[in-house]
Order: sequence, then structure tokens, then C-alpha cells
Amino acid sequence: MTITVRNLVGRSKALAGSSGLDREITSPQVLSPDLSLTATVKGMTSSLVHLPPSQSAFLCSLPKLERTRLVRTLMRQRPAGIVLTGGAACPELLAGAERAGVPVFMSRDLQKLARLLSSKLTLRMSLHGVLVQVFGLGVLLVGESAIGKSEAALDLVLRGHKLAADDLVLLELADGTVEGRAPEMGEDLLQIRGLGIINVRALYGESATVPSCPVGLVVELEEWKQGHHYSLIGLRERRYRILGVNVPYLKLPVKPGRNMATLIEVAARNQMLKNRGIFTARELGRALKKRLAG
Repeated sequence: MTITVRNLVGRSKALAGSSGLDREITSPQVLSPDLSLTATVKGMTSSLVHLPPSQSAFLCSLPKLERTRLVRTLMRQRPAGIVLTGGAACPELLAGAERAGVPVFMSRDLQKLARLLSSKLTLRMSLHGVLVQVFGLGVLLVGESAIGKSEAALDLVLRGHKLAADDLVLLELADGTVEGRAPEMGEDLLQIRGLGIINVRALYGESATVPSCPVGLVVELEEWKQGHHYSLIGLRERRYRILGVNVPYLKLPVKPGRNMATLIEVAARNQMLKNRGIFTARELGRALKKRLAG
């Protein structure tokens, strides 16, 4: 969805840069840079920038030449707009914004603006599956209905891990990470065929659930197919695309006698090793090549 500064401020009058009211805002975040640190005045392109009274006062306290240079640096980042929540705007800021066509406006309710941006720009979707936090890593279990996702999640909870969502997982993109949670009506609930709906928090305590968690691994449970090839080494890394993000993915065949909770635990630990740069299959492959070459 496209949202402009004009959509955000409504009928509020711009203090400067009114020619840029139709500038598009592309980030759901409101950035608050520390103007005393030049390094923070970066990555603002098409974002809304907030200057609280303390930052406005700091800018006004600088010598005129330094103010002009800092404003020029700020405008070169091409922010969508600058919102002030108090204090006075120095003339150099208003003049620089007017030249650059960057709207500057006042607002007494920054939280309302942030909520509006988040609701309009945050990418969201829902997915049928179960989300469990295993050793701190969010593992999204997917697969056909009745394959055993909820049962595996219950076994993981019994082992001390945390349930985030069952049946319907709400996913949203935040800072390049896919965050998952349950719908409001489904929080703490787990649906087990034969048992019905159980309240995990009520049964096992607050430590058995988590409100939300980032998705770090997608595990697809699939019924074991006779004659189907399943990797025994795991050299190939696969990805599952969610909201434009490629999340590590693997497929686990379900077969009587296989302990799925144990396999999911091992998959989570193995992914955590990969995140640290330790890829066992590749290291074995390199060792074999070295042995054959020698």
C-alpha cells in the first residue's frame, strides 16, 4: 500500500517543504537520529524522521555554519518528512527543507502516527501451521492437515519449549525479519485430535508459551513415501519464501516410530550452528575432497 506524507498529516499545515507533501513513505518505522552523531544520520531515504525537542534544541545551539552543514547532510538522505514534537525549528532547518521539498510539520501525538504507519505499511499474511520456539529459535511447522504438527508441538512443550501459535499463524515483516504470533482468540491454545482444544498456559504455566517470535526455520512434515529420495547428507540448503524473506527450510518425513519432537529439536540446534557459520555437511564434504585429492 502507498502512503504519502499528506495522507499521514491530513490537514496539518507544513512549517516548510509543503511542495513535498506527496512524497511516499516506504518504511513503517519512525526514525529518531541523534544529530550529535553523524553516523546515525543515514538510511533515512523515504522514511519519516522524528526530531524531539532535545534534538531541535541541539541543532539550534550549534554555530550557524555547523547547523547549515548538518541540515544539508540530513536533506541529502532524502527523508519523506520530518516531524517535530515540540521546541523551535531553527531557520536553517526550515530553509533547507523548503529547498529540498521535505515537509516539516508539528505533531503532539507521535504514537498515533507510528501506529498509522505500522498498520498501513507492515506486510502481513496468515499461514496454516504451528509456531514453536525451540531453544530460542522460532520453528514454523507446516504440512498437510492431520500430519501431526500439533502433536509434535505438544511434545516440544513437554520438553520445555514454548508454543507461539497453533493452527493459524499470523506473520508480519519487521526489520527484515518474519515475526509470527497467534490470533487474539487463539493465544495459548493448542488443538489436538481426540483431546480437543487445550490451554497450554493453564496446563503448563506461563513459561510454556510466548506471545510471538521471529521465524528462523520452516520444517515441513510430510508422510513418508516409499521409494522417495530423502537426503542423508544435507549439503543442499533450501529456503521457504515468506513475505519476500527466504527462511531456512527442510522437509521431515513422518513415519511410525520416528520421534518428530527429537528430530525438530536437532533441526533447530543444527540451524543455530549454521547461523554461527558451522555447516557440518559442508565441512565433511571438504574433508572428503581433501582426502581424495591427497
